[in-house]
Amino acid sequence: MTSHNQETHTGGQSGKVRILYQLVSPLHRSAGQGEIDRRLQMLKAWAPESDIDIASPEDGPAAVESASDAAMVFPSLRKAAQGWQDRGYDAVVIGCFSDPAIGALKETSGIQVIGPGEAGMLAAVQLGERFSVLSSTPTPPGLRRRIRGIGIEPMFVSERLVSASVAQLVGDPERHMPGIIDQARLCIDAGADVIVLGCLAMSFAPGIPEALSDAIGIPVINPVIAGLKAAETIMLHQARRPAEKVQEPKTAFCEGSEE
Repeated sequence: MTSHNQETHTGGQSGKVRILYQLVSPLHRSAGQGEIDRRLQMLKAWAPESDIDIASPEDGPAAVESASDAAMVFPSLRKAAQGWQDRGYDAVVIGCFSDPAIGALKETSGIQVIGPGEAGMLAAVQLGERFSVLSSTPTPPGLRRRIRGIGIEPMFVSERLVSASVAQLVGDPERHMPGIIDQARLCIDAGADVIVLGCLAMSFAPGIPEALSDAIGIPVINPVIAGLKAAETIMLHQARRPAEKVQEPKTAFCEGSEE
C-alpha cells in the first residue's frame, strides 16, 4: 500500500489546539474533494477554538463495514501516523465509529488518537440512563464487546441497523430519514433515552442529527462532535497538568496514606 495521505487544511493558527480528523477511506476519490471540503467546514464549526485539518488516505477500505475492513485501516495509515507529531498535531480523531486501530495508531504516532465511537457512547451515559446505537447496514461485529471493555454495558440497550449502507447514506441521507426515525423509535420502545449515531455518514449529513432528535424527542449524540471535544479536553488537561503539580501544596493531608 502507498503511504500518501491527502490532507486538506487552511493553515495553522497560533495558540490553538491542532487536531487532525483522519478519514479511514479514500473519500476524496469516492465522493470528491468537494465532500472533503464540506466536512472540513463542519468540523471547524463544531470546534471553533481548535485548528482543524482533515486527511483522506490514498488506500484503505471503501467503507468500514466488516472486521476485514477494519483490519485494513492500520496498514493504510501507519506511515502517515509516523508523521503526525512532526507536523505539529496535538491529537487525531479517527473518522470511523468502529474506532479501528486506535491503540496501534497512538503507539505509532506518539500523540493522542481519539475514537469517536467510544467518545460518543461515553457522552451518551452523561446525558441519560440507557442508550442505543443506530448503525449502517452492514456494520462491523463486536459492538457489545467494545462496550463491555469501556465499562458501560449496563447502560446499553441495543444496536439497530438502518436499511442503508455507508455509501447510500453519503449519497442521499434524506432519502433514508424515515427508516432512521423508525429504527430510533424501536430503540426508545426498548428503553433507550439517548441515541448514538453509529455511522459517521449520518453525523455529517446536514441537519440529520437535529431532525432526528426533534422527531423522536430524546437526545441524539453526534460522535464526531464528541470526538472533537474529547480531543480538546485531553489537550487542555495535558497543558495544565505540569503547572498544577508545581503549585500543589505539600500539606500533611496531601501526604497521607489515603488511596
